[in-house]
Amino acid sequence: MSDAPPELHANPSSGELTPGETVGTDDPALILCELKLAAVLEIGAWPNRLEAVTDALSTLSRADPPGRPGRFSQGDDALLGWLAFGRFLWLSDADEDATRLGEALDTNDAAVVDLGSARRGVRLSGEAAIATLNKEVAIDFDLKAFPPGSLAQAVIHQVPVIILRRSEDSFDLLVSSSLADAFLDWLRDAAAEFGYRVGDPLDKTVPAPAA
Repeated sequence: MSDAPPELHANPSSGELTPGETVGTDDPALILCELKLAAVLEIGAWPNRLEAVTDALSTLSRADPPGRPGRFSQGDDALLGWLAFGRFLWLSDADEDATRLGEALDTNDAAVVDLGSARRGVRLSGEAAIATLNKEVAIDFDLKAFPPGSLAQAVIHQVPVIILRRSEDSFDLLVSSSLADAFLDWLRDAAAEFGYRVGDPLDKTVPAPAA
């Protein structure tokens, strides 16, 4: 539960984010926007093929390699994240990317899993974004420790979440579709203390927000 007084708590009729929904203040400290995710892929590289797969993904996304787990790179064609050793995240605006990567990567090198229908995303932006997330996660969001381009896997309200820092005060949050309603209930409640507004859905996930 948040520390917000009862009159600031949202009571949505569903798990959907409705543009224009405003809670707490006319000048909210937070903006919530649904991410319209076209392609959400997880790529698993076999240990002895990690370098080759990393290079191939970098070329396909037209992004620099993330460099290490816990980082992502913004390319012209996709966002490429390094989740853990041998595991990569691919986000793009092209529905056909699951097929494209499946054809480009040999099965002896890697496996591509299409998570498009199994994930939902929300962008949390504003001066209170860190305070909201820190209600449930013990991540040091100092810019030196977790700069833009960082990602982390966490559990929020018993829901596994991938957190991607897009700019100083903007974060993309990816959750399982089956648990998204529960997560959005928590997010609304946690954000109500600071005041929030729901913005229009974002149908372009590749471009990063302005810093």
